Parts: sequence; C-alpha cells; structure tokens
Amino acid sequence: MLYLQEQLRISTYRTVWSMGHKIRQGMIVRDALYDLHGIVEADEIFIGGKQTLAERRKSGNNKTPFFMAIQENNQGGPKFVTFEEIEGIYETQILPAIEKHIKKGSKIVSDGEGSYVKIKEQGYDHDRYIESQDPEIAHEKLKWINTLTSNLKRFLLSTHHGVYPKYRKKYLAEFAYRFNRRYWPEQIFDRLLYACIHADPVTLRELKA
Repeated sequence: MLYLQEQLRISTYRTVWSMGHKIRQGMIVRDALYDLHGIVEADEIFIGGKQTLAERRKSGNNKTPFFMAIQENNQGGPKFVTFEEIEGIYETQILPAIEKHIKKGSKIVSDGEGSYVKIKEQGYDHDRYIESQDPEIAHEKLKWINTLTSNLKRFLLSTHHGVYPKYRKKYLAEFAYRFNRRYWPEQIFDRLLYACIHADPVTLRELKA
C-alpha cells in the first residue's frame, strides 16, 4: 500500500488503504462467479502468527480457519485456487464450503479428516488419503495444497508483513485472484478494472466493520 500511495501521490494512507480493500472486494465478487470442477484437492488451513500457550490463554487463539481448494489441470498441476473463511473445521462448516465452491460431480481429494466422510452423499466423487497409514502417498496426493499454503504464507509475510484477522479473507482473495490469472499478465489490469467497476460500492465504514 505504501508503494501504491507513492506511485499515485496520495497524501493520506487511509485513502490508499480503503482503495486497496475496495479492489480486493472486487476480486472477491469476481471469483465468486466461478466454480472449481474436475479433480479438486481440498483441505483446511489456519492463518495467523505463532503463539505461546500463555499468549493463547491470555488473548485467545489468533488463527483463522479457511477451507482451501485447488483445481488440477489436465497435466495434474494446479490451475485455480479458492478460499472460504469458516468458523470451524467440522462437517457442518466444510460441506457448505464444498457445495459453494466446487461443482457437483467433481472428484475431491482430501486427507483422512472425518469432515469429508459424507462428500459422496452430496454428489461428489471422493478420494481419501489417511496420512497415518501412508504419509508419502497422502503428501503426494495433496502436494499442491501444501505448496500453495507455503506460498500463501510467504506472500502474507513478505508482501503485507502479516494481516489483521478481520481482513485475512480479503488478502487471501488477492492471492487467489493473482494466482488464477497468472497466465494472463498482460490482461490482469483490464480484468481487475472490469471487476471493480461491476462490484457493488463499499464504504470505508463497511470495510472497517
């Protein structure tokens, strides 16, 4: 944001901060129009800094759970990614996130968490790999989840130097938007401008709520 403030010669940081979050809101709205399909890796991730036991007892857990899903391409590489902030990592939170972001009939690849047991009842194919039984295969089948999670955390630390919990959803949306359009760098500005124009207006008060 400081770089954007300098480039646009904006006098106040609050103005450029709100501009950045309005752009991220446009990213959220645009990516919500698309479903993942085909073979999709799925897992839960936690975003937040390290805490000692004493810090958790005093201030509570500072980590935010997200549902993460990655659509594979025809060569088995990562094509598209999506995130959904969830209240917990149980079936009642995971299944709605799957139905929201993944098209029925897709094959979902997950670890052995019980939250995914009823996926087939919801109209999906399901490959489940239990790490305790065969960690090497489980890691291989979910390798893009592990790789992109690592890239995401480096992005949050190196680019934004950490983010407040209430804004994590928007920063993950920025990561997803950039990743999903990485093969069209010459179009990304025009696509982003189009997304912002067609997103509903959002006020500074709404951003900070």
